[in-house]
This record gives sequence, C-alpha cells and structure tokens, in this order.
Amino acid sequence: MIRLIREGSTKYPWILKGLILGIAVTFVIGMGWYGYESSQPNTVATVGPYKVAKDEYLRTKQGYYRFYRDQLKQEDIKEETINQLALEGLITTKSWQLLADEFHLAVSPQELHDAIVNQKDFHKDGVFDTQYYQRLLAANRMKPHQYEQQRQNELLAEKARLLVAEATTLTPAEMKEVKDLAARQTLEGAEPDPTTLEQIRMQFLIQKKQRAMQAFQAALRARGDVTIHEELL
Repeated sequence: MIRLIREGSTKYPWILKGLILGIAVTFVIGMGWYGYESSQPNTVATVGPYKVAKDEYLRTKQGYYRFYRDQLKQEDIKEETINQLALEGLITTKSWQLLADEFHLAVSPQELHDAIVNQKDFHKDGVFDTQYYQRLLAANRMKPHQYEQQRQNELLAEKARLLVAEATTLTPAEMKEVKDLAARQTLEGAEPDPTTLEQIRMQFLIQKKQRAMQAFQAALRARGDVTIHEELL
C-alpha cells in the first residue's frame, strides 16, 4: 500500500493530495455504489464526536478505485487495499477536524461559497452551473446542505494542516546543513549559486513539513478516540 501511495504522489501529486486531504467530490462521476437500505447502520467509524458515514466511505472508495484505474492504469488493486486507503483517509480528515476545533478555526460562508463554485466538477462551459450542481448531488443521493457541510468540514481540516505546515521552519543547524550541501556542489573557491541554495533549502523544508504533518497526524490519531465498525466495511 505504501508503494502505491508513493507512486501516485510522484506521478500525480495534485490528484493524490486531493484524495488524502479530503476527497472533496469523488462522487460526482460515479454512480450505483449504494446498495444498502436506509434502515441499515450508517456509521462505519467515529473519531471523537465525528462520524464517518457509510455513504461517505463508499464514495471515497470509488474515488481511489478511479484514481488507480484511470490515472495510474492499475487494474489489479486489491479491494482490501482500497478499503484501507479510503478509511484511513477519512479518519485522518476527521482527526484534523479535532485540531481545527482546538484552534477555534472556522470557515466563513464566503470561503465555502468560493470553494464550491470553483469546483470544476460543477462547471458547464467553464462556469459554475447551479442546476447542474443540484442534479449531480441528487443523482448521488445528496442534498446541497449535506454536501456543503461535508465540504466545510474538509476545508476546516485543510486549515488545520496548513497551520501545522506553516509553523514549520528550518533551525540554524539545518540551515548550516543546507549551506554545506550547496558548497559541496560548488566548484572549489566559488560561492554557492543562490538558485541551488534555495532549491536545497526548499527540499529540506518540504521534507521537514512532511515529517511534522506525519507526527501531528499520528498524535491526533492516538488521542482521537477512534472506533471502527469492521462489520460495516
């Protein structure tokens, strides 16, 4: 599974990021995944006060299937792997929502509006189409207020992630490593090229941000009171 994630993030980073950071509207293309009755249990997992609904889980699974099939051209993805990717992604998003609550982060009505109208899945002829938006939601058994709540939660989780990432900086010792590495790549007696120095600095910073995000994510999961209902997966 880790190999698949790394391959996807290398070839199509913007797509996989979208999936991991929220999977905003993976349901808008596919249909026919909802063969359960409304009377059946509808929560496959809980993270603190937040619930992962079964329909949300199924839509997310469909998004991962489509990503590996259409983008990575891999048809032999095991269902067990897709199940784990979908569930882990959703639990991670809910965990970041908990951090957003602690930081008292909020999404304004304007931010939510902009996020939805800029979503290309809801565009016709290059612009947002209200009727098309409503038809897509209806076709996937979702009402506008339900989708807007889901999108708001995803935006909150993204704000929490960005807050952690932006707070990450290089220490003086790490900057020394950057300069030493740049010097080793420079001809003897010459000054390091500023462009090379900046590229190395950014590589160090991106790696540190990734480690910080992983550490925060692990900590959030550890304290998030996660319950998974395996029988509903």
